[in-house]
Amino acid sequence: MKVIEQLAFQKKLAALIEGGKARIKHTGQIVELKRVSEHGISVVSFRTGGEYFISNKYLEPVYSVH
Repeated sequence: MKVIEQLAFQKKLAALIEGGKARIKHTGQIVELKRVSEHGISVVSFRTGGEYFISNKYLEPVYSVH
């Protein structure tokens, strides 16, 4: 795989995906992404319940490999 292809692949992986999971950078808590906005705000759902707005800069995508 060429370096350019690797960089393009990393950009795809670095995106927050609606319906996926993300980790809050400061706490390490895993949340579900209900809605993702290009304006920098996402709606997240916690396991304990409730949906909240959170800035995308505090979230990092979580990927599971099966």
